[in-house]
Order: sequence, then structure tokens, then C-alpha cells
Amino acid sequence: MPYKESLSLRKPQFSKLSTNHQLVRVTELIHDGFEKSETTGALFLDIAKAFDKIWHDGLLLKLMRLGVSAQLIKILRSYLTSRNFQVRINHIISSPRPILSGCAQGSLLSPTLFNIYVNDIPKTRSCHLAIFADDTAILTKHKDPHTIITRLQHYISQLQLTDWKIKVNPNKCACLLFTKKHYIPPLPSLEIFGQPVPRIFDYKYLGLHLDPKLSFNVHINNAIQKATIASIQLSSLVARWSTLPIKHKILLYKDIIRPVLMYGSQVWGSTSLMNIKKLQVFQNKQLMHIVNAPWYVRRKVIHDDLKIEPISEFIKKTSTRFFNKIPQIRNELLQTPAYDPALPSSRKRPRTAMDAVFVNFPQVKRLRADPTPTNLGV
Repeated sequence: MPYKESLSLRKPQFSKLSTNHQLVRVTELIHDGFEKSETTGALFLDIAKAFDKIWHDGLLLKLMRLGVSAQLIKILRSYLTSRNFQVRINHIISSPRPILSGCAQGSLLSPTLFNIYVNDIPKTRSCHLAIFADDTAILTKHKDPHTIITRLQHYISQLQLTDWKIKVNPNKCACLLFTKKHYIPPLPSLEIFGQPVPRIFDYKYLGLHLDPKLSFNVHINNAIQKATIASIQLSSLVARWSTLPIKHKILLYKDIIRPVLMYGSQVWGSTSLMNIKKLQVFQNKQLMHIVNAPWYVRRKVIHDDLKIEPISEFIKKTSTRFFNKIPQIRNELLQTPAYDPALPSSRKRPRTAMDAVFVNFPQVKRLRADPTPTNLGV
């Protein structure tokens, strides 16, 4: 399989790509199935200690097959093999032992070497691969759920995991069906190494909780909980009684608390207004604590004085900036067919967040600014 296809969205020449690009690609694929009344089945593989289990000789062999020069292979061999480890228990230290597998944690080269190691993972016309470092998802679409299970099971049978000493934990793998259907008939379980793969209804992929209907209700609730914990940890600095200047409190909110709250907003920006309001209520409370405002001060006044965008406008701004940069990325995996955002089936797709107009802050009402078809892919 060509090197450029198997590395998915972690190509070395596209180092600026993030988890959001991969998540947009996956969710657009699922939404495309929704529009065609198809169910999308996803198999999420859990590769045990992915970076620690890379077989050195197997990696060097794959580099040779890719036509890497002998000089570079010698350098990489030295990089991989000239390492030792020691174990310390209390005051006793073991003798040095060689590291026979794995790549150095935290190294910029390790993700690239891992991508090369899994470069020959099978690719079929009926399945789509979504690989981001050691997070691997296999997706397939069809109107018949039984056909989806059959395709995924056939794909599993093609994986040569044991040949390359890749260990997959079946109990930590997961199967999730994305569908708008209200009823799914009983289906056979997927099996890896003879062990059943659990079928679940919520999976955390690249930090984003995915549910069968892509409502993102679970993710929004979890994001609020995490942001609340971050706020509590900073309570001595951002609380009402804190003597820290307001501009520093705002900086802490923008750089620490809000990123936790809004992670992946380019993907879930078209979620329900109820979720948007939950996020707005959280931000309102945070800003009131920062400025120590009494209850009767209008929320809009606080936002205007602090020059903080409402959650709805923040989503629109970040989504617009994110999707406007995609045409500059020469990656065919980010291409998206044209679709009409005015259609009810398209209104929840990620790119439609750019066309939304929000009014009546802080109650928030979403309007559609441009019902014309859009294609913001490559």
C-alpha cells in the first residue's frame, strides 16, 4: 500500500494537522452516512503499549521495503538499539539491560516511526481507516447492520498483528454503530483472537466522546465537568475573593479553563442549542466570579466589558478560522463532497457552524445565514 495513504492524517509533510482534522474527517464520514440513511460501523482498536512494543528488526525491514537509504537505516538502527534501562527498588539498582523494542517516549521521531511500522495495515474499498498515532479506527457504511459486522470481521481477519508482534487487547477494543434508526436488530459480536469485542454506545476517540447519533450530549457534560475541576484547582487565583488583577484572571480563563471546555468545538459546533446554553451558563458563572459582579448585572455587559465572546460566537469564529485553512492543506483525506446546509440532514455537520447567526444573547437563537450549497474541502 502506498506510504501516503496508510499514514492517514499524520504525514510528516503535514505536521500542522491536529486531532481536530482527524475528528472532522471521521464525523463528516458518519454524517454522510446519515444523509444516505446508512449506518456507519466503527471498530476502535486498542494497541497495547503501542510505542513500547515496536519490533526494531521489523521496523528496519519495513524501512528497507520502502526504499530508505542504507545510510539512514544505519542511523535509525543506532537510534533504536543503543539504549539501556535500569530498574530501581528503594536503594537497589539493577544492572543495565538493552531495550529490545519500542521508541523513545516524547521523541518527535517516534510518531513517524510508528506510522511507518503500521504502514502496511490492510486497506479495502469497503472500509475507511482513521489512524492518528496509536489511535486507530476502522469505519464502514451500509444500510444493513449485518453487512457492517461482516465487513468489519473480514477486515479483522486480514490484520497480520501477530506476525509483526503487535498486541491488541480485545477487551479494550470497541464497536460502535452510528445510526439515526430507533431500532437495531440483535447482531453477532465481532471477535479478535477468538475473544468478543464489546459493543458500546459511547466512545472517547481522540479526546471526543462519540455517541450513536453524534449529539455530543455526553461530551458536553464531560467537558463542563472537566472545566469545573480546572476552575476549582485555580480557585485561589480566579475566585471572587482573589486579589489577582482581573486581566490576569481573564488570561487564566482563556488559556486554561476555556480550552478544556471548548476542545473539539470545530467538530461539535452544530450541536443542540441546549448544549450551547449549558456552556454559556458555565462561562457566565466564571466571568461573574472573576469580576465579583452582583447577581443583577447583565451578562452581556460583563462580556462586553471583558471583551469575551459568547460561546456561540466563539464557536463560529474558531470554526471559520479552522475550515478556511483546510483548502491550503494538500491532503485528499480532508476532501468533503458538496452538501446543502439548508437541508435538515445537513444542519448538524461540522462546517455548518460557520453559517449560523446567533441572536438574543444570552438566550441564544440560531439562524441560518446562507442556505446555498457549500464545499470547503480541498
